[in-house]
Amino acid sequence: MKIGILTQPLHRNYGGILQNWALQHVLLDMGHEPEMIFLCMGSRPKGTLLAIRCMSFAKCIVKKFLFGCKDVYLDSVFNPQYSPSGPRYADAGFVRCIRKTKQLTVDMDIAKYVTKRGYDAFVVGSDQVWREEYSPLITHYFLGFLPEDDNRIRIAYAASFGKTKGYISKEYMPYCRKLLHRFNAVSVREYEGVEVLQKDFDYEDGVKVLDPTLLLSADEYRKLIKDKDRMHKSKSHIAVYLLDSLKDKDSIPARVSSRLGIPFKMFSAEYQKGRMLTVSQWIAEFDNASFVITDSFHGCVFSILFHRFFMVIANVTRGVGRIVSLLRDCGLENRIVFSFEDFEQRIDELISPIDYTQVEELLKKKKTESFQFLCKAINNELHDVDS
Repeated sequence: MKIGILTQPLHRNYGGILQNWALQHVLLDMGHEPEMIFLCMGSRPKGTLLAIRCMSFAKCIVKKFLFGCKDVYLDSVFNPQYSPSGPRYADAGFVRCIRKTKQLTVDMDIAKYVTKRGYDAFVVGSDQVWREEYSPLITHYFLGFLPEDDNRIRIAYAASFGKTKGYISKEYMPYCRKLLHRFNAVSVREYEGVEVLQKDFDYEDGVKVLDPTLLLSADEYRKLIKDKDRMHKSKSHIAVYLLDSLKDKDSIPARVSSRLGIPFKMFSAEYQKGRMLTVSQWIAEFDNASFVITDSFHGCVFSILFHRFFMVIANVTRGVGRIVSLLRDCGLENRIVFSFEDFEQRIDELISPIDYTQVEELLKKKKTESFQFLCKAINNELHDVDS
């Protein structure tokens, strides 16, 4: 069966890229032909884009050489992926291995293009596809570009709203609610997502499943690590992977380092000549670590996959529900810290060893449930679309 996948565009989000790759890996193993429908924002005239890049480039020269800003990276303004405010994603080779269409913009006839691709089914997810600020083409992520009488299978797998309020504007909410009831099967990544479906969408059949990255074993990801990125000599250290500033929690890594007696290494801001870490390097950071401190959902995922002791700092801005749901599935609710005061009171608990035998038992059950949902949904064995 040929399956079109709608998820977040391939940019600089390691977790987003890897969940995309993992879902395709699973579907390929099932004997299907997955392909990402590569949705992008609307296009602009080339002249306008070049003018914008030139202006940004000039500002960056001033910031870099006059004010000494180190977090500014210069590149050719003719590069279509040019981004002067941050490094480019370096692993184009890995991104190429993800099956995908050409980039589709809002000014294209997406319905016509999708029809030509000959999909038998559509899967929306995973990641925060149902959070409008991350998915401006929000109705597309509810398959709004398909004709109402299109009878092909529509599935949501581990889709996420990101938060429980304000995830979709009032303007689009009624139409998105209507579109969701055309799905053959709907699953979400967070327990709170099931409640959102019931409360805001009047949808009672939502199921909570695992993020696609958790459907594969640690060994599958170790195969992606290049030999040069592996740590061949045993050297204990704490890997610190943070998406945002710690603010009042900035002393936590040093405190943990002192208590454990091993150094810590920040790798969230480590770039090589203005380029981000490759997927191989990023995965290796978790596999090579003895302990992990993170505020990232997929930072937690890979800490768990590689059986690393870890603690997670709650990141309210990006959404805590997904992390709480993950920890709940693994019986690790005590590994999250919400404030420095909370950390001070529970430091011994937060740095204590983890019994991964118990964690694996819990995850095995969740994996089975998630696989069963996906298989039955693709075969349209769950429930009928609302009439």
